[in-house]
Parts: sequence; structure tokens; C-alpha cells
Amino acid sequence: MHRPLQVALFLSLNAVVTVQAEDIQFNRDIRPILSENCFSCHGSDEKARKAKLRLDLPEEATREHKGGTPIVPGDLAKSVVWERILSTDEDDVMPPPKSHLKLTATDKAKVKAWIEQGAKYEEHWAFVAPKRPALPSGNKLPAIDYWVTQKLAEASLQPSAEADRYTLIRRVSLDLTGLPPTAAEVEAFVKDNKPDAYGRLVDRLLASPHFGERMALDWLDAARYSDTNGFSIDGGRHLWLWRDWVIQAFNDNKPYDRFIAEQIAGDLMPDTDDGKLIATGFQRNNMNTHEGGTIAAENLVNYNADRVKTLGESILGLTLACAQCHDHKFDPISQKDYFRMFAFFNTLDDRATDGNAGVNSLPSALRKTVLKTDELPALLERITALNRRLQVPDSQVLAQWERTQQQREADRKRGLKLIPVKLLKISTPNSGGGFTVEGNKFKGITKTAFDILGETPPAAEPIAGLRLVFPDTLAAPKPTKAAKAAKATKVAPVAPKPMDEFAGRFVLTAVDVTADKIASDQVNIHRLQKFSRITADAWTEDYPAKDVRAFNVLNQGWSPPAATGSHHLTVTFTTPINAQDQPYLTTQIYFGNRIGGAPSEGELFAFTGHDDGTDLPEFVLRILATKPTERTAEQQQALWAYCAKHSDEMKAVRTDLANAQERTKTLTEPQSTMVMNLSAKPRETFILNRGDYSQPTIKVEAGTPDKLPALPAGAPANRLGLAQWLVMKENPLTARVAVNRVWKLLFGDGLVTTAADFGFQGQWPSHPELLDTLTVDFVESGWNLKGLIRQIVTSSTYRQTSRTNAVLLEKDPANHLLSRGPRFRLQAELIRDQALQAGGLLVPQLGGPSVNPYSPFDLWREVSHYGSSPATSQVFVQDHGEKLYRRSMYTYWKRTAPPANMVTFDAPNREVCTIGRSNTTTPLQALVTLNDVQFVEAARGFAQRIIHHGADDAARIRWAFLECVSRPPSDKEQALVVKTLARERSRYAADNERALKVLSPGESKRDISIPAAEHAAWMQVATLILNLSETVTRN
Repeated sequence: MHRPLQVALFLSLNAVVTVQAEDIQFNRDIRPILSENCFSCHGSDEKARKAKLRLDLPEEATREHKGGTPIVPGDLAKSVVWERILSTDEDDVMPPPKSHLKLTATDKAKVKAWIEQGAKYEEHWAFVAPKRPALPSGNKLPAIDYWVTQKLAEASLQPSAEADRYTLIRRVSLDLTGLPPTAAEVEAFVKDNKPDAYGRLVDRLLASPHFGERMALDWLDAARYSDTNGFSIDGGRHLWLWRDWVIQAFNDNKPYDRFIAEQIAGDLMPDTDDGKLIATGFQRNNMNTHEGGTIAAENLVNYNADRVKTLGESILGLTLACAQCHDHKFDPISQKDYFRMFAFFNTLDDRATDGNAGVNSLPSALRKTVLKTDELPALLERITALNRRLQVPDSQVLAQWERTQQQREADRKRGLKLIPVKLLKISTPNSGGGFTVEGNKFKGITKTAFDILGETPPAAEPIAGLRLVFPDTLAAPKPTKAAKAAKATKVAPVAPKPMDEFAGRFVLTAVDVTADKIASDQVNIHRLQKFSRITADAWTEDYPAKDVRAFNVLNQGWSPPAATGSHHLTVTFTTPINAQDQPYLTTQIYFGNRIGGAPSEGELFAFTGHDDGTDLPEFVLRILATKPTERTAEQQQALWAYCAKHSDEMKAVRTDLANAQERTKTLTEPQSTMVMNLSAKPRETFILNRGDYSQPTIKVEAGTPDKLPALPAGAPANRLGLAQWLVMKENPLTARVAVNRVWKLLFGDGLVTTAADFGFQGQWPSHPELLDTLTVDFVESGWNLKGLIRQIVTSSTYRQTSRTNAVLLEKDPANHLLSRGPRFRLQAELIRDQALQAGGLLVPQLGGPSVNPYSPFDLWREVSHYGSSPATSQVFVQDHGEKLYRRSMYTYWKRTAPPANMVTFDAPNREVCTIGRSNTTTPLQALVTLNDVQFVEAARGFAQRIIHHGADDAARIRWAFLECVSRPPSDKEQALVVKTLARERSRYAADNERALKVLSPGESKRDISIPAAEHAAWMQVATLILNLSETVTRN
């Protein structure tokens, strides 16, 4: 029950702390308190509203209600809100105890002062069009520095000194290109004494093609860009043309209003072209599904809901998604407003399911890339040169290859011990059966995949591999020479059937072997085996043994030739299995369907002992058996043709040629990409009760939220009109949000720290006058993004040192006042790219299809289904050559298994719009930079470059620091590195084999003219520098 207001007031006034006598501002001081503690029950959500009371509207909060007037401006004694705040009665006090919300003493003091000062409400600051506040007439500072200095003065602080030149070039280079400066660039800038040196540096970086890559990175997060669909089997898609459009748009300094408008409605513009159509991929980045049994109407609702959410957070800075099921509990966004926005996207001619076809879901289009590059002439010359290398015999390469093959043949003929395996069970994967097993006989192998579980006897020797034998008849084969690593399963005799009746009619695509401690139908820990070699005695053209994978790929594999005789496939494990510790072996076999799928019923095969197998066809073996001096020219040319096509020695040339040909195709031929397109029969839009697709209520038409300006006069009520509305001058949000995100990129945090929420729950700007000044400047400049960035990075505020002291940590601990330069860890992609650049490995090529660099073995297995083709992204197939060293933003992004080394550094999975990543520090991050093959290889390359960049150790160490952290080492650091180098030299000089092993990771070739011990010692120095906190930190 209500207690007398006068009594509560008299007893409680002295308990409230005081605030300064200055005017209380509603937006800055009061709205955050009410939004956090009151609006969920007394705000815009009518269904959640209690006592029919709204405190978000002044006319409602100040009128008389049953029980009194909530807020009486200037009169605390008559304000029921104040009475309820101070009440000690659990039934009366607000917020109620069950809400677990509580006003602090400072909160109460602010509310008290606000009511006493007249309880003035203000329109929410973000919903008011920005205006440039006037600067004092005598001010000589640029606007950024003036407003920052004013805020610091209020806290009795002054700006910090300017950072040194080493720091400045590293800071601005990372911010504008995502890459650190080279040692040469650092020294040139430090020595440049001209007054405009820094300005020219900024201009050079803004003109760099890498500027677009750096700016695009955060936009890809916001747009939830991915190379896969996300739901169900997470199949592949092609949207990289849109990603490249974004990069080129930033490089071209496309006006930001056009940048936004084309992504929303490029297909509807009167002057639409390839670029504008590609741009609409922004709203095709949503997740979609192929899954059977899903409900089409529900899927389409989910897709459009994601589009509304993304538009709200990435462009408007509003949490529109909170109004999908009910009126927004905090912001003035009704459920009707939400579905009116939803209606803009409900006219898209998209599909409820993608059909799992391994291609883009409709609508899609064939379009040429918009990338601007002059690399095509060089590419064509390169292709010609590489083809010549493959066609013209290289006597040295051929001689080395022959020696290698002869050694393998000698090893193969030595023979090894057979280890038989007892057959326990044969079944289809993930099932309890599927095949007839009688004793040691099995038949009915008509599926495309099955498991064989066997038990090995105690073995004295490790199991190094296995052989699959397709016999010349279906009688059980007699084991030949045993293999060090084999398992054998005998099959019962059946009527003879020549091999040539079914050979060549199927493709064996994959073999998996898992070693287990206990039988696989019990609780178990599996050890999946990696293979070092896969060979065969013979194969059908285009289906060699080397194309068999460790997981199913339907479009490639091994097929034995259609000829009478036994044929076999041999797999050798990278690490032998200890049969005593892991006696249970499960072998999973996959058959493809390019030729005829799996063998027919009755077409059996056996596991048997093996020697090491050969991967050479018989005609090659015959030539090799002939002395080189006795070979014909035709034989020698045939041998070279085989060597050029299949040998490890020529693999790099083949890879480079394939990559160059693919790059040429990317730049010259139309590619498929997902786009927006109006449906011939647009769907009607209804408000959905509780957001449920099956509960439509009131029909609505496309429109904007009532609290924001209406569509421009004459604008159509479709996506084109929406695009015009987003960038019209009267829209108070779009430009503000963009400016804030640019500030966030450059300072680590926005002027509004809640970059995705400019609503009532968002934070008040730390420098509101500065935000409005920059926003007005931005719009008046023609939405010039490069101009905005230049204005910020040339300011004294940006150029402050990031060094701190006790006073700054006490008065400005989070640097919200901008009392110093910001310091924060680099994003995941920048950390990897920096290592690649240091290692001399980074390929600076722009755009193109996504690539698969190194990845943990079989990472995708647990989230893959059905063993589908690479187009549906079920199998990770590592790339080679230049593709291993592309910038990280081009790494293939699978939503259910994003790149592990980048996720460790807080990269999102991109299932939904992400504005601002987490920034954590964990031990796993050090494990990545110390052990990930990409980083180890980069350290080896960096060491090689260090050795070549200096006449002595001191010069090399100085260059290494300049190259990696953009400054020379201190005397203490120099001494520490010298000591470390001496220790490592001694260690590796005594163990050259260890040095060679340390230098082995990665596919790039090391400079063998450098002694292994010396190279390995410098590699440890390189690793040390690459793992400094300073290296992975921006200042």
C-alpha cells in the first residue's frame, strides 16, 4: 500500500547523495537510468506495460493517473515516481525487487535534481538530425582537437604528447591498410624532415589498394559474409564477387551514400549495371538451408528477419530485431514498424531452400568482377612461361625424379611382415548394419560408403598402413608380400568372376582409418589416421590414386583399369599405429558415382598384406627399366610428360600454372553470384503474432518507423525508396552510425561505445558535439569516406602517444576522454597477415575466389554430412602455392567451422551481423602463433630474410625489429637477442638433424645455401620477435 508521500520524503531526503548544481540533461543523465530500470514495464511495449503508465513520453509521465501524477516538474513532494523510488515497502518500491534492478545513490540524486529542475524531457539525441555546433571565435584548433581538449579540461587533464615517428607510421599503416610498414618505409619516414611528411604518408596509404581490404574487413563482419549457407549441411555458395565489390568501392572512395544505396537496391536503380547488381549481395549474405522437412514459410520469414536485423544494426544502429515478437521494450519501435520494414524485403524472389545443389541459391546472376587491376598481361606471360617449363624436358629434374623412383622401387621390393585382422562387423556409416556377414564373408556392397571394424592380434611391430586388393576373381586372394602396416580380411570363395567385368565401373573416393582403444560400439576416443602416401599399381585415366582423400569427395578418386588381374590401392600412415594400445581398427570406405558408384552386389574385395606399393603405371616402369642411353626419343618424351604431370619435383610449377589460369578466368569470365531481384508475385506482409510465421494478423505495407522521418516525397515504397530514405539528409542515423564506426576502427572504441545500438539502451556519446560535427562534415563533403578518415588521422588527438601514467589511469582508465592514443590487440586477420609479410610469403593479390590455406587435420569432419562434393563444402581440401599465402580476408569462411586460427583471436562465425568483435587474451592464442604451421613457416621465412638483410648480427637484429615492430631494438633487447642467438646456434650446431626438422613445416622452399643450423637459430629469434606482445598489438 502507498505510504504518505510526505513521510517517505522526510525520512529519505538526507539519504540521497547530491550532484553538482549544473543542469541535468535528460538524454545524458536521465534516459539511461529510466531505460535500464523503468522502460521495460513503462515504455513503448504496450503488451508488457504495467499500470498503463509510460515514462518514455513526457505527456504521459506528467499527466494525472489513478493514484497521482508520476512526475510533477519542479515538485518532488507531488511526484509519485519519487515516492516509489524512495519507498521501503517491497510492494511499492520501484524498481520492484523481483526485477533485480536497483537505482544507485547517484542515480537517485540525478533523478531528484532533474525533477527539481523542471523534469525537462528531450527527444532522443540519435533521433534528432545532427547540427554542427559553433566553435568559439578565438579558437585556433581543428574541431576534433577542440572538442577533445574541452572534455579533457573538464577533468583537469591535458592531451598527451605526440607519438614518435616510429609509432606513428606503424599505427597509421595498420589502421589504413591492415599491414605494418616495411623496414625501408619506416626509415624513409623517420628521415623525412619535411613538414608535410606525415600528410604525404597518409595520402599514400589512402591510395593503396590494401586500403579497400582493410576497410572491407569490418564491413564483412557487419554484412555476415560467408562462403557457406550456414544451416544444415552448411553447403557452399559463391558471393566473393560481392566481397570484391566492397573492396573496390572503398578503394574508389565511392560516396558512402551510394555505397549503402547500391547494396540495398542496386537492382532497382534506373542506371543499374553489373556492379550495382553485384552490390545487392549484401542482403543475400543471410544464412539459408536446404534441409528437407523444413517449412518454406518459416524459412522465408527467418531470412527476411535476418535482413531487417542486419540493416538495423549495420546501417541504422538500431536493434530492430527486438520488435519482431512484440513492441520494442525500450526504443519507440512498434511491432508494426518492424513488419513495415520487413515488407521491404518480402518482395524478393528468393527460395525457401537452396536445394543442396552445391551452387548458389536463386536469384543469382553471371557477372564479371569489378576489380580494377592491371595484372592480366603479366598473368598471360606467366602462363606461357609455365607451360613451356612443363613441355620442355628438364634433364636435372628428370634425373632427380628417376633416382627417387628407383629408390622407392627398391624399398617396395624388400617386403614386410603381414598382420592379419579379424573381421568383426561391416555396416553403413552411422547405422547398425546394412551388409550380410557370415563368418568371414560379406556381400551386398551396393552402398556408396560402409565401415569395416576389425581387431588386430598383439603385434610386435607398429601398423604402418593397409592395402585394399581387388582380386582378379572373387575368390579369396592369397596374401603376397606382407606390408609393415597392413590389415587383412579374407573373404569366402564364391563363383569366379573376371575382374574386367566390373573394374573401371566405380571410383573409390576416400579411405578413412580410425584406431581405437576399445570396440567402436562402446564409449571411445578415436584417433583418426593421417596418410603420408596413397599409391596404386594401376588406374583408369583421370582417376589416379593420388586423388583419393581422407574424406569423401564425389568428383575424384581412384578407379582400377578394366583389365583382368588383381589391382590394389595402398595407404601409408603418417604415424604408425601401436596395435597393442589401439587394437581396433575401423576402416571407412567411400565410393563415388562419376563412373558407376560402388561395386555391384557380389563384387567383393579384400584387405590383405602389402608391400609399399607403387604409384607408377606400367609403361613408366618399363621405360625406367630401360637404360637412359637405350631409350628412344619418344620414350624419353613420354617419361618427361609423366614426370611433368605427376612428379613432386614439378608440383610447384603445376600449382602455379593452375593458380594463374584460375586467376585469369576470375578476371575475364563471368562468375555466378547471389543477388537481389523482385518477385513477379510479391508476397503480402502481415504482423505475425509473437513473430510466429503461422500466426499472421494485420496486413501491413512497406514503410519506415513512425518515430523516424517518412520516405522522401515521391519515393517508391520498395527497396529503392528504402535506399533513398536511408541516405537522405533528414535521416539522423545513417551518417552518424558510419562516422562512429570509422572512429571505432581508428581508436578501438566509438564515440558511442554501443556501435550497434544508438537507441535508448545505447550509451550517450562521449563527445556529442564532436560526433555531430564530423557527421555534418561527412555529409556535406559528399559522404567522402577517405576525407573523413584523413581528417581524423591527421588530428593531434589521433597522433597522441599511447603511453599512460597513474593520473590518466585514475581519471580516464578506459580512455573515453581520449587523453592518450589507443592501444589494443590487432584483429585476427591482421596478426596472420603481418606474420606472412614478415616471412616474405604474403601474396598481395586483390580479390578472387576464397582460398583454403593450412587447417587442422580434418577440421570440418564433425560438422559435415553425406560426404558431398567440394562445392557443398563438406570436405576441406587444402590449396597450394600462392593460395596458401593470400591475405586472411580471402580465407574460405565456413560458418559451422570458421578458420580455427582466426576464431582463436575472436573472429566471429558470421552467422549474424557483428558490429565490433570481442578482444580477449587467452593461452590458446600463444599456441597458435608458436605452433600453427602458417606461423612456423612465416618464422622460417622471416629468419631467411633477416640473414639476407645485414652484414653482421647487429645489423640483422636491427632490421628484424624495424621490419616487424617498426622501431629499432633497445640496447637491452639487442643484448637479449644476441644471447638467445648464441644459445640457439650452439644447440643446432650439435644437432643438424633437429635443425632440419625445425625448418621443415610448410610448403614454401627454404634457401638451402644457408646452413641448417644457422637458419634454425635465426628462426628462433624470428619466432621470439613475432611473438612479442608489441607485435600483435596496435601500439
